[in-house]
Amino acid sequence: MSILEYLEKHLPTFKSQCILDYLADAKCVLKITKPRKTKRGDFRQYGTDLSISVNHDDNSYRFLFTLIHEIAHLKTYLEFKNKVNPHGSEWKRNFKDLFYYFKMEEEFGKDAEILQEVKQELLNPKACSGVSLLVEKAFSKFDEVEGVYLDELQLGQRFVFRNHTYEKLESRRTRVMCVNVLNKRKYTINKAAIVVPC
Repeated sequence: MSILEYLEKHLPTFKSQCILDYLADAKCVLKITKPRKTKRGDFRQYGTDLSISVNHDDNSYRFLFTLIHEIAHLKTYLEFKNKVNPHGSEWKRNFKDLFYYFKMEEEFGKDAEILQEVKQELLNPKACSGVSLLVEKAFSKFDEVEGVYLDELQLGQRFVFRNHTYEKLESRRTRVMCVNVLNKRKYTINKAAIVVPC
């Protein structure tokens, strides 16, 4: 399957082509990867080689939000090279501008709750789309994953996440301190992680 065909699973053909033309003008390669546990996408620059990779995702909302996030990194790099914070005010402005430049509000507007949460998020975008619990909850309505959000569990409750059993210890702003029941090590896990209560 070509990159254009993949994008057409998530977008009308003219918008898919518009994104590919934008990337081609910037001499940036787009790659669709297998899902990765640690990230949903990234922008890379090696010398003059520019590339964006985005995880395969059947959830169009999450895929497109991640794609625009990474294109914003590309635009910020082209404007400022590496002289600004990767998720600073320049990137935040570019994220919002590109969202509207590619008319993504039309795609996200198919679900009123999602569009509302995304517009709120665009006022001050986070480094990771999954950091915002409200955005992630809105997106996950369209996932076929069983479980509950870690944020919804009580302190002290045990749960399974990525085949390991943890106990919820302390909630922080965007993450939760947990202890692995087997090895007793502590880890922070995103509040929006889908877990299976024990």
